[in-house]
Amino acid sequence: MTTIDQPLFRWGLAVLDAAPPCLGQAPTGFGTGLFWPILAVMAGLALIAFLYLCWFHPLVPLRWLVWLITHTVYRIRVHGRENIPASGPALLVCNHISYNDWMFLIGAQRRFIRFVIFAGWAKKWGLRHFLKWARVIPVDGDVVSPRAIVQALRTAGDALAAGELVCIFAEGALTRTGFMLPFHRGFEQIVKRCPAPIIPVCLDQVWGSIFSYRGGKVIWKWPQELPYPVSISFGAAMPPTTTAAEARLTIQKMSADCALARSSKRLPVHRQFVRMAARYPFKPCFIDTMRNGLVLSQAKVLAGAMCLAGRLRPLLGDAPMVGVWLPPGVGAAVTNIALALLGKTAVNLNYTSSDDYVRSAVRQCNLRHVLTSVLFLKHKRLDPGPGVELIHLEDFRKEITKFQLFRAYLTVVLSPGWILDRWVLRLGKHGPDDLATVIFSSGSTGEPKGVMLTHRNIAANAQSMIQVIDLRSSDRLLGVLPFFHSFGYTVTFWAPLQVAASAVFHTDPRQAKEIGELCRKYQCSLFLSTATFLRFYLRRCEADDFKSLRILVCGAEKLPPSLAQEFEQKFGVLPMEGYGCTELSPAVTTNIPDQEISGVRQVCNKIGTIGQPLPGVAARVVNPDTYEPRPHGQEGLLLIYGANVMKGYLGRDELTREVIRDGWYVTGDMAKIDPDGFVTITGRLTRFAKIGGEMVPLEKIEDDLHDVMQTTERVLAVASIPDERRGERLIVLHLPLNGTTPRMLSQRLSEKGLPNLWIPGERDFFLVSEMPVLGSGKLDLLRVKAMALERAKRE
Repeated sequence: MTTIDQPLFRWGLAVLDAAPPCLGQAPTGFGTGLFWPILAVMAGLALIAFLYLCWFHPLVPLRWLVWLITHTVYRIRVHGRENIPASGPALLVCNHISYNDWMFLIGAQRRFIRFVIFAGWAKKWGLRHFLKWARVIPVDGDVVSPRAIVQALRTAGDALAAGELVCIFAEGALTRTGFMLPFHRGFEQIVKRCPAPIIPVCLDQVWGSIFSYRGGKVIWKWPQELPYPVSISFGAAMPPTTTAAEARLTIQKMSADCALARSSKRLPVHRQFVRMAARYPFKPCFIDTMRNGLVLSQAKVLAGAMCLAGRLRPLLGDAPMVGVWLPPGVGAAVTNIALALLGKTAVNLNYTSSDDYVRSAVRQCNLRHVLTSVLFLKHKRLDPGPGVELIHLEDFRKEITKFQLFRAYLTVVLSPGWILDRWVLRLGKHGPDDLATVIFSSGSTGEPKGVMLTHRNIAANAQSMIQVIDLRSSDRLLGVLPFFHSFGYTVTFWAPLQVAASAVFHTDPRQAKEIGELCRKYQCSLFLSTATFLRFYLRRCEADDFKSLRILVCGAEKLPPSLAQEFEQKFGVLPMEGYGCTELSPAVTTNIPDQEISGVRQVCNKIGTIGQPLPGVAARVVNPDTYEPRPHGQEGLLLIYGANVMKGYLGRDELTREVIRDGWYVTGDMAKIDPDGFVTITGRLTRFAKIGGEMVPLEKIEDDLHDVMQTTERVLAVASIPDERRGERLIVLHLPLNGTTPRMLSQRLSEKGLPNLWIPGERDFFLVSEMPVLGSGKLDLLRVKAMALERAKRE
């Protein structure tokens, strides 16, 4: 028998005797009658103590409340907390994303912070007493005289002099787009008055919370997840001489570090699609223009990919890479999804390249199978070389029965996403470092290189683009870029599948009339294209064809401002220029439309620039010889950092080490960054000619020649060839000039103020029948160079 502790037992009986009737025994006795009065007195004392703390020491209950919220509603991850000094002065310079930013900073460290805030908050009823207790430093922006601002900065300096921790949100307002606003120079004046270490602070993942402006409104939206994840990073101390532009670049780099750290926890794109298809099975996914506009739901697309994967598994065996020879469309999309479900690396072959380039890609990837279509082979012949089997997708139409499709469809509709992902399809072993695809460079400058992109790269870049263009499930994307093009693969194919948006594909981006009709018929809201293709649309599309577009982004080549303005005048939508390259998965920067919300206008588009780096991506301009950072506004070599940087070149480790330095990818483009963070490409490092010891930018001369000809068409290209006398010589390949002569063009360049070394002579102009371009629409620099050498030699 168990022995009972008698004193403890008697105490338990006494407690039960004093308990209220709900515990099973009626109250009796004098002691029992005091229970409720004592409880009321204790509650009153607790309330008095709480009110005392709220009135005289409000920060104590505030810290309790912050701790409770940041451990329930939010899940905060803190990096670099040790960079905050335990005592003594320091100035926290932080980006500003939501109205809860102050709370995250309080919850992430232990020191008391004096915040520099807009004075309007200190005047609101219900807040002014609390903010006074919190000893905030208000900056009155409503006062015309700068005295109030100077006084606030002086107060902040005095706080630093007293050894306090001060925080300033250098943007001055909440971001309206997710991009950082320009940093104000006020904090420079604070540390100038009282030198103190500057601690850069990066708030990450906050964009999208209900207290941010994502979607154009605050609070009135559902939280994306609960508890909501937030990352806070405290950087190493910077000297008091740090400028606002330098601090902005540092915080941008910290944002990229945070994105890189969490990329290991992000689902691969095909697993995310599986979960979205299970959550929204009946939402439109693809519109099949080859079958009279048949709308395929998310569940139908996934069911088709599951059935195709089942048929391909025994045929492909253990081959790690599989080739795809298909145009952009529903067939190519489902095929790529099926390969991802099988854990295979898809290699979408460039059907606009020469046979030598295709065979080189097949050889480098050691492909044994290529998935294609009999119908497409009639238009684009494929000769992959010996030992490669062509698998025709039409053969599976009879093998996959309607019952099998219906069974797979029911599985998607009835299964929760995580069960479908982990238990039905068994995708749990597919991780972020698995190779998703190998995309071969266009070959514009030499032998094609196989760019290895992991699921981490594709997922991170897709998420960055989703945040920037605010891609929603209600959006419909018009996709004309082929999947062997990195923008086509990541942005027009995988990105919509991450948010259950829909896509309309067309096989040929040059068929302008058909593309305009598709955009109008299906009311597409997003479109990615190139400057070359925009010229086709200007000539053949109707004025209201692109009326439904919310955003039109152009990449792959420079977008002339005159072309963008002409396109806007005709169609009512302004093309935005972006920038990327295959090695970066590919998107790096972009312009988006300006946003004005609650009286604050955020400039997000500067014509002539390639925009700002995407969230999670950092940019830097360095000396091309020493790799030392260049000041803002100065030209240098553009480097890019982030989770979107490729794994490397297939089979070319030495070349990979040359272009990736400490995680930074060397783009080979010359650029400059303004204080607001907008990047301007000034030329290609390889597209400079060295004439008489001076570097001459070929792309700049091309732009000026097109400008003096007053045309948005690409009618000429500039190359350089060896010259014994001056090192190199400029060559201009041109189409018919329509009445203009080479001599007149040279004179007009001189009138624009170009140096004499930059002006090609009359003998340097050569007429050609067509401009050599690649399938993506970019200028084929390799062929331009070869044609220039041939024409000069013939001369």
